Amino acid sequence: MSSSVGRNSLIMATGTAASRVTGQLRTILLAAAIGTTGLAANAYQAGSMIPQSVFTLVSGGIFNAVLVPQIVRTLKEKDAQERLNRLITLAIGILLAMTVVMAAASPLLARLYVGSDDHQMIALTTSFTLWCMPQVFFYGLYTVLGQILAAKDHFLTYAWSSTGANIISCAGFTGFILLFSKANEQPLEFWTADKIALTAGTWTLGVAFQALVLFIPLIKLGFKYKPQWGIRGIGLRSMGPVAAWSLGVMGVQEVANIVNARITNGAPFAGHDMYGIAGNGSYQNAFTLYILPYSLIAVSIGTAIFPKISRAVADNNLDEARMDLSVALRNVGILMMFFTAAYLVMPVQIIIALLPSVNLHEAWLIAGPMMMLALGLPLTSAYLLIQRTFFAFEDGMHPFLFQLVMNVIQIVFSLTCMRIFDPRDWTLCVGLSMTVGYALSFPLLVIMLRRRLAGHLDGRRIAVTYIKTFLAAVVTLVVGGLFIAPLCNLLQVNLSNYRIGLPWFRAVMFCAVMAVLMAVVYAGMLIVLRCQEFIAMVRNVV
Repeated sequence: MSSSVGRNSLIMATGTAASRVTGQLRTILLAAAIGTTGLAANAYQAGSMIPQSVFTLVSGGIFNAVLVPQIVRTLKEKDAQERLNRLITLAIGILLAMTVVMAAASPLLARLYVGSDDHQMIALTTSFTLWCMPQVFFYGLYTVLGQILAAKDHFLTYAWSSTGANIISCAGFTGFILLFSKANEQPLEFWTADKIALTAGTWTLGVAFQALVLFIPLIKLGFKYKPQWGIRGIGLRSMGPVAAWSLGVMGVQEVANIVNARITNGAPFAGHDMYGIAGNGSYQNAFTLYILPYSLIAVSIGTAIFPKISRAVADNNLDEARMDLSVALRNVGILMMFFTAAYLVMPVQIIIALLPSVNLHEAWLIAGPMMMLALGLPLTSAYLLIQRTFFAFEDGMHPFLFQLVMNVIQIVFSLTCMRIFDPRDWTLCVGLSMTVGYALSFPLLVIMLRRRLAGHLDGRRIAVTYIKTFLAAVVTLVVGGLFIAPLCNLLQVNLSNYRIGLPWFRAVMFCAVMAVLMAVVYAGMLIVLRCQEFIAMVRNVV
């Protein structure tokens, strides 16, 4: 990768790392405040997820698909300031309208996602949703302003602003815990407006800060926003088809998310055990842990490489775009294979280490779906980079086709498992469905990408790298598995005694020792297999 991409990737990685550390602290405090199972946990996870899903469906895909290529082109024009003003004003208008409409529809959305007829679950989910719904506007504003900063190669505030959002939310949860202690088994009557404000309201306040603080670096860069209405001259005609396809992508993805949410929310009710069966709260915590390496590595590299690929495509330099994508895919694959092995070897220990506020029983409920999700980590990370490449070509059709096939497979798999297996296994199957969907539909994505890159993908080098990393990960997984029992005995770790539980310090020690062991084995195997990309990484570090 070029020095600028490397520098920007480092900025994004450090900012994302800080965001994930504070985000993990927020997750710990969330679990300490409302738990991971039961009425409050499942309702909060559904209520906070709905605005994010709405944004992704209505705005997120459209902005990510068309915004950066359009901004890159706009910045080259003489009247760039005026055009950007129009783009921002249009985006703000759309976001405001959607936020108001979706807020009014919160009761209907809550019923759609809950997956049961329990009136207490629906009522509490609706309340959390209303307090979180303004996030639709601020997430969109953050995307618009952040992408302008990215196009100007200014990533610092963009990368670090989410850390401030997490800190504000942490303050809210801390206040809740100090005032009310853990409320995972409290009835519906307990959840008055002040308690919901301390949990959901402060999270919305944090998201608002995350977006508004981006005006500071933009002003320093000489950008002075002035509301201007008008759609002429900002490229909407060329953006239209991509936006339509992108909306289709988000639409089919959201159908899958709704199915998943209804299954995971309904599992505890179907099994008549609100605290002994993994539900939406367990699944969302599993997803939060699974997504850590994805967001730290894949998203950071993808965000940094996207403007560069967009510029190469704009200049009709397919060789440079192909090379940038190939290098990013190979480097991301090396790192993600290791994290997959780590999640499979020590899931409960990782959960306790990163979520010390959960007990051992709750950790086991989270572990199943987390492991199933982790199996697909290399593929989901690769898809992010490939999707961004299609968007650089202003091509929304091919990501839509892939997403359609993948989500159909995922939905069919989840619903089939729901018919066959006991409710105790439904949430685990939802996690596995994502991995199965990506695995079965990825060959189609590769074919479409090769065509877009003029029939040449650098596929041989990419495939060889992934085969080598897979073999190294399998050996690492086996060696790690052999050392589980001896290390448990050495550190006096008991994973089956719910009464005693697993102390946080011992979980951290286990993860640290096992991670070092697995890293040595994985690195050794990559060297033995002559993985040139890994050797280059080591040389750059040394």
